[in-house]
Amino acid sequence: MATEERVLCFERKLLDELGVFQGLSLEVEKYLPVVTSSAHLKYLNRSEAELDKRFKQLIPYVLLLCGDKILRYRRGKAGQETRLHGLYSVGVGGHISEEDNGLFSTDRGGYQEGMRRELKEEVDVDAGNEPAVAAINDDSSEVGQVHFGIVHIVRVSDETVASRRGGINAPEFIPMADAVKDLSGYESWSRFCLENLEKLIAKG
Repeated sequence: MATEERVLCFERKLLDELGVFQGLSLEVEKYLPVVTSSAHLKYLNRSEAELDKRFKQLIPYVLLLCGDKILRYRRGKAGQETRLHGLYSVGVGGHISEEDNGLFSTDRGGYQEGMRRELKEEVDVDAGNEPAVAAINDDSSEVGQVHFGIVHIVRVSDETVASRRGGINAPEFIPMADAVKDLSGYESWSRFCLENLEKLIAKG
């Protein structure tokens, strides 16, 4: 029997202490060092974490840019998060597994390595240590209440991106101007990013 994945979480009360926000915050430097501190890390079975609102799962959310285009895809049924199936997304990433912890002694609890692993596994893109540009918190939905996003921007030299997981359907680079025209079909985190895209790019 396969061992259940254990995912990186922090206690919700940390967010309350730092200052709860709804949507996207450019003050990521205020949050990331605290929620990735070894003193605050906790790994929970994913099935438990999805239901326990005392904790937030830490999720890297990477925007891939190529020139004046941004990668967009549709969430497929093979993705584990059933509540997002069928929605458009511009963010690539996923949960940080306990397996990522300790791979690099200077890493924040496996966060950076986990971000790079997810990117490589999902779309076959190698990333370096791209700095975080924003944080996302969406307590308006069931899925948002147990997740906390960290936004990164990764620039690629060409549009050759391979979808390596069933949860990513029809990935394509589209002009940013087109991506922001109609946000109704996007998951909430992508809407937050697209609404603030110019600010995120300027910071990144």
